[in-house]
Amino acid sequence: MDLIGCSPLDPDLGLGTQIMNFSELPSTQEPNITIIEQPRQRGFHFRYSCEGPTHGGIQGSRVLQNKHTHPAFKVFNYIGPAKIVVQCVTTDEPPLLHVHSVVGKQCTNGICEVYINSNDMIASFPNLGILHVPRRSVAEILEERLVQGWRKENSEGSQLKELTEEEREHIHKAAQQRAKVIDLAVVRLMFTAYLPDNNGTFTLRLEPVLSGPIYDNKVPNTCDLKIVRMDRVCGSAAGGEEMYLLCDKVQKDDIQVRFYEQDENGPLWEAFGKFGPADVHRQYAIVFKTPKYYNNSIKNPVSVLVQLRRRSDGETSDPKPFIYYPPKQDKERVHRKRKKPSQDEPAQNRRQESVNGRGSCILSSITV
Repeated sequence: MDLIGCSPLDPDLGLGTQIMNFSELPSTQEPNITIIEQPRQRGFHFRYSCEGPTHGGIQGSRVLQNKHTHPAFKVFNYIGPAKIVVQCVTTDEPPLLHVHSVVGKQCTNGICEVYINSNDMIASFPNLGILHVPRRSVAEILEERLVQGWRKENSEGSQLKELTEEEREHIHKAAQQRAKVIDLAVVRLMFTAYLPDNNGTFTLRLEPVLSGPIYDNKVPNTCDLKIVRMDRVCGSAAGGEEMYLLCDKVQKDDIQVRFYEQDENGPLWEAFGKFGPADVHRQYAIVFKTPKYYNNSIKNPVSVLVQLRRRSDGETSDPKPFIYYPPKQDKERVHRKRKKPSQDEPAQNRRQESVNGRGSCILSSITV
């Protein structure tokens, strides 16, 4: 069953799909559906068919009592049997049928169908996965679906109408055009509820609802950002010190290292580490210069935070602590390091100096 009607010969074709008009129910308070648990936007891996079945379904956006939730929605103003259909659509407006498919229990041909009949009329989906279509197959799959949609709209009863050469060429060009621009790294889930008519057949369709975007976690420009390790946790307020940061996969021209300070009212200051694309090593390490603190005359150490931020969408990693020390204290430490310790100086005093000085910043690191 296709949730989206196809009009492949529409001049504004795109993928050739537009949301159908919905049957109006004879009621002053029509039934409707609302998503009560959105899917988590990031952290889920779209799987190719060659990778085997998905391991764990799409999680909900919240964690309740240390337990993960799952996408769910509720039918309002109605109690009784209902058929729920879920499938992938694009982030376009209006949404178009996506080439990726929903997989998992009760899913066939890229669509998930479940039946509910309960007092709360809530449907939860704990086992949904996303089947990723390779780029090389996108145009072929789009063309196949456009042909199927055209036949559904133009055939009468069981008699299938064949396309003319002109119609087939139009669909072929539309599929090729759409394949060039479709975003394979993000989908949305469309939930549709069907209620039974007088004959008990599920033909009364409620208006679908769309989830927020779900991003493929293996794509660098959409995956979760994470700082794995830093080679130092403190530095001079004057900035300019070289620092190494290990991270999960990032895009070298789409990543920033943000230093910032905030209080209960919000951000107080921010600055960014200085580095270029060549300083990002194989997408997993960044070498940069620390920014100077806005107050270069601090008398005491100041605690700030450091995090990764993606330029394209503003997504950030969890922050890690960093301490700025007064520049004068840095100069004194450099002087002590350059001064060769006396041979008869107790070893214990030398060890104590290394602990008290900022040399311990380099020996310390944050590991996750």
